[in-house]
Amino acid sequence: MQHRVSSSGQVVIADQKIQAGIGLAGATVTVTIEGTDGTFRISLADQIISEVAQTTTKPIARFRGAA
Repeated sequence: MQHRVSSSGQVVIADQKIQAGIGLAGATVTVTIEGTDGTFRISLADQIISEVAQTTTKPIARFRGAA
């Protein structure tokens, strides 16, 4: 999935706010979900920016991104 980083440096997935960094504001990052525990991995240009454990039980309803 690809998401645009907000002006405050956050990416929101399934109502979970993930801090990507204010320096990435406006950038488009790739978000992948890893493993059975649902770890979110945020990367930019094949470089991992952040790995965050999924804390919400809300399902991911929409998968937006490049087709």
